[in-house]
Amino acid sequence: MKKYIFLIVLCGFCTHAFCQSSEAFKLDSIRLNNLKKNLSTLKDSARVDLLNSIAIKSIFNAAGSPRVRIDTCLYYASIAYKEAVKLNYKSGRALALLLLNGIEAAMNQPGKDEAAKEKNIRAAIRLGEESNDNIVLGYGYYYLPVKNDFDKHVDYSKKAIDYFLKAGDTLHAAEISNWLVGDYEARGEYEEAFDYCKKALDLSKKSGTDFSMNWQQFLVQFSLESMSGLYSAAGDYETAMKYIKENERYGKSNKTDWNNFDAAIADLYCTMSKYDTALVYANRLSIYVPPARFPRGSSIFGQIYLNGTKEYDKAIAEFRRCIDTVRKYFPDSVYSTARYLIYTGQAYDGKKDYIKALQFAKQGLGYAEEKSQRPIMMQGYQALSTIYHNLGNNDSAYVYLQKYVLVKDSIQNKQSLLRMYNSRKEAEDNLKSAELGFLQKDNEIKQQQLRQEGLIKNFLLLFLIVLLLAGFFIFRSLNLKRKNEKLKSGKQHAELQEKATRLEMQALRAQMNPHFIFNCLSSINCFILENNTEKASDYLTRFSRLIRMVLTNSEKPLITLEEELKMLGLYLDMERLRFENSFDYNITYTNDVDAASVLVPPLLLQPFCENAIWHGLRHKDDQGHLNIAILKEKEFLTCIITDDGVGRTKAAELNTLSAKKEKSMGLKITTERLSLFNHEKALNSFYEMTDVIDESGAVTGTKVSIKIRHRNLMEAVA
Repeated sequence: MKKYIFLIVLCGFCTHAFCQSSEAFKLDSIRLNNLKKNLSTLKDSARVDLLNSIAIKSIFNAAGSPRVRIDTCLYYASIAYKEAVKLNYKSGRALALLLLNGIEAAMNQPGKDEAAKEKNIRAAIRLGEESNDNIVLGYGYYYLPVKNDFDKHVDYSKKAIDYFLKAGDTLHAAEISNWLVGDYEARGEYEEAFDYCKKALDLSKKSGTDFSMNWQQFLVQFSLESMSGLYSAAGDYETAMKYIKENERYGKSNKTDWNNFDAAIADLYCTMSKYDTALVYANRLSIYVPPARFPRGSSIFGQIYLNGTKEYDKAIAEFRRCIDTVRKYFPDSVYSTARYLIYTGQAYDGKKDYIKALQFAKQGLGYAEEKSQRPIMMQGYQALSTIYHNLGNNDSAYVYLQKYVLVKDSIQNKQSLLRMYNSRKEAEDNLKSAELGFLQKDNEIKQQQLRQEGLIKNFLLLFLIVLLLAGFFIFRSLNLKRKNEKLKSGKQHAELQEKATRLEMQALRAQMNPHFIFNCLSSINCFILENNTEKASDYLTRFSRLIRMVLTNSEKPLITLEEELKMLGLYLDMERLRFENSFDYNITYTNDVDAASVLVPPLLLQPFCENAIWHGLRHKDDQGHLNIAILKEKEFLTCIITDDGVGRTKAAELNTLSAKKEKSMGLKITTERLSLFNHEKALNSFYEMTDVIDESGAVTGTKVSIKIRHRNLMEAVA
């Protein structure tokens, strides 16, 4: 059921538009070739990421047939998977695994062994959850197959949208939102379809991309056409036509080669039963797109012949062409032919060939019932009721008439859209009534002024107005004076409080710097005692660079997140050298975080990383991993520091008494700085340390979540 409307559109005008040799497609091909050239310059995880990126972008490239593009995607994804496995790179392996097992189904070309593919997709989702990779999770739930379970399909689609939005991938979120519109509309759930159509339109317009701009523009126009269709279903034909015109203006201004507007207008006039006008636009349509290549065009002609001119043989020919085209290009999308089959049955009913009419109508209704496509079911029940009545079987006719009425009544969402339309009309009428009321009141005031007699009455009225105005201004002046005094007092209090907080922060930072320097000098001393002069020299060089950065930033109350991460990276490199590369680390942040413009206190993250290394990772026998993830949530930066060390309980057993004191000092100072900076007294409101538990219940590491109330660089300057 997914992409039901998309398949029909793509079969016609979108095929025409997307096969154009436009400048946008040429630019996409150049960019893709440049990405391939960069492969030789990259290594390790960066190379895996680029291989996966090439695989994904190959699908959107205009060169070649869908099968060729799928094969290209699978080729690069297979290389990415092999290299990611060697590197034990979970995110890269998971994304490649998803592409290898999900891209064919996503392009409506399912391959063999679907059960094995589903198993691999679920395995990739687990890897995405372990690595907290939103892109992997978005693709995972998007590709996860669902058979005959609409609720689960919708649930997976919504999860995919949420994960893509968290990852900043608005384009894929817009794409899935568009497919959900078609899914809901096919079932007659118009209220949900309308909500997601608004969301799809908004996301499609925002999803600017440096690759496959034509796809982004297509999604915008697809959303506009869906919105037109929903308003048409609600009976608001005027607004439906406005969206068609808006779609046309967008296509012309962006030169998208979308020529679907005559079809949309003709379809709308068919819905309005204005078949003569529909025929005018349908004839214009057939000039530049042959009906044989466009099922929607044949469907429009078929409806005109069926309900307008009553030329049933021509109608049958058009609907059969629709059915053949869909079955030829999309053999697995049998449900998209349900409406055409029912139309064909109605045409045979018009010819009084009731046996064939019954055959086609029942087949179409069967497809519609299997997928709960209630608008088409309603059409099928009505057609079968008429056919059985013409056959003289009034009992069956009555049964299907009852089903028709029940389904029609069950489509409550259409009524919701109608109420929305009526509310809009009512609001417009109320606005007009209010405008008339204001005009009427204005006329009454003028008449009242004309009726006023005598200079004395006018003088008294003027005197009263002057007294009221004088009283108002006196009251307003006194009120403003009191407010200004309160504001001045509050401002002074805030300045004093801010100054006290700043002094406390400076004092804590003054404690923090000696503590940090002591730890670094202790590490250098260890190398000297071990007679490892080369490492001691290297460590001392790095230490001098780090001290220079610390001294530079020590007098600053705030530094940029970019500078903080540079200091943190240099410190972690020193610790890796100290512990002979027994662990690796990874620092990531979302696209919402602009590291160059976000301000945070200096040396805020280092103590937590130090704690993870000294009390968790250094006791681990094999290679350790330290992940630092930063994301933005309103006015807070959330930093999640995760290690796969021995855990807090075992660390407490292994640590010496002196080590516990070091931990207490570093974390205590830092948490006090956080408390002051965040203006929070309760530690649990911004700092949380928990154990990482695997499926068996064993502790596999420690996770620290820190909330920092950040400031923007522009705000600080202001």
